[in-house]
Amino acid sequence: MPLCWSRSPGRSVATAVTTAAANAGTAAMTAAAWLALLAGCEDPAAPAEDPCAQLAKGHICTYAGSGIKGFDGDSGHRLHAWMWTPWDITTDAKGTVYVTDWNNHRVRRIQGDQIQVVIGTSVPGDGDPELAEFKAGGADPLTVSLNHPTDMLFAEVDSPVAKKGQMLLTAWHNHRFRAWDPVANRISVTCGKNPGFGGDDQVIGPQTAFNQPSRSVQDAAGNTYTVDMRNWLIRKIGADKMVRSVAGRWGKPGGTDGQDSQEVPVADAKFLFFDPAEWGNPYFAGGGLALTQDGQTLYVADTGNHRIRKIDLVKGVVTTIAGSGANGCVDNAGADAACQNDVAHHPRKGGFGGDGGPAKAALLNLPTDLAWAPDGRLLFCDSENDRIRAIDLSTGTIATVAGGGPGATGIAAKPLASDKIGDQGLATKATLNRPRGLHVDKAGNLWIADSYNNRIRKVKL
Repeated sequence: MPLCWSRSPGRSVATAVTTAAANAGTAAMTAAAWLALLAGCEDPAAPAEDPCAQLAKGHICTYAGSGIKGFDGDSGHRLHAWMWTPWDITTDAKGTVYVTDWNNHRVRRIQGDQIQVVIGTSVPGDGDPELAEFKAGGADPLTVSLNHPTDMLFAEVDSPVAKKGQMLLTAWHNHRFRAWDPVANRISVTCGKNPGFGGDDQVIGPQTAFNQPSRSVQDAAGNTYTVDMRNWLIRKIGADKMVRSVAGRWGKPGGTDGQDSQEVPVADAKFLFFDPAEWGNPYFAGGGLALTQDGQTLYVADTGNHRIRKIDLVKGVVTTIAGSGANGCVDNAGADAACQNDVAHHPRKGGFGGDGGPAKAALLNLPTDLAWAPDGRLLFCDSENDRIRAIDLSTGTIATVAGGGPGATGIAAKPLASDKIGDQGLATKATLNRPRGLHVDKAGNLWIADSYNNRIRKVKL
């Protein structure tokens, strides 16, 4: 494929060649250069029409991303952009779209039709060279290297980890929380530093430690809840600056132990956010959170157990609201085995089924991010089923709202053209490929990080 076909307007052949070489490796540099030079074509013009402009209710479009995996520079048209496994998406108070470009280790902003990096550098890493993000005034966000940023939210109230209007960035491989001020354009570390477990029942300080936190939510009182993924815990950074474990057993991953229909005390509950055999270097940033408006109930995507679980923060109990069938771990022979860190016992495989029926009886496959639909349904990425599904909490039923259409999926699938993945059609007939993140904006639009399609999709709910 000629490289210029997917370059953004205004981007030179030389830029595309350099970026392609960086993505493909030195050995591919000459071939990439010749392909671009021999193509002899001009930079593509912006699309004549915005494919999302006249979107009908229940339909889907591609808002950003060409489907090409990689990074092709900055300030190009959103529909021509190269991405590399976008993991999360959010919008600010004005409706501006932000994306965590996971394998590009950057946060990107889509303003108008242009996409640009607002946090991150050209290499993965952990902070800025002058450590300014730990000092008063913070750092220039374009000097701060990230390592697989997984989650973003814009704070609606002041909290110890982010002030109102700031972006709270949960940086997975960096084991810490950062706050970016879009007005001052400065970024600071607000909690956490080195990986580990520490600081429970204490005020935030040097002793506070997390181990690959993957997702976070905040309530109206300024409390922040996070999936402390590699510690197998749900933890809370209180508005009072106290850090506490809310649910889970530190160092003890596991299944639901046949207690799906029971209320399990939060201290006894076990989660399986990822494959514990990969504990030393997890491949997958699992888990997901959604909080009710009154701040009394927290919903959790228990990814490796293929369940959505509910934490009653008042009663201190955990129940299952969606998912059935196999959970917990098996050994390499397929026999039941205890889930243990760095032991070759893997989560059981999930499945698909149950749409239109009780969510508790449905089969799920690695659920991740959660969000609220305008009608009160709980949405989640059923990521390995390539779908976005919804749980009606009033009836207990489950349904697909996007995805499940034809087309090859998985990490080896080749990029498909927009008309081959269901764009402008019904969302329930579209092809998603391992969606990892979702967000519902104030206008009621559903945004999907269609991760392996390397696109941002939009659904009018």
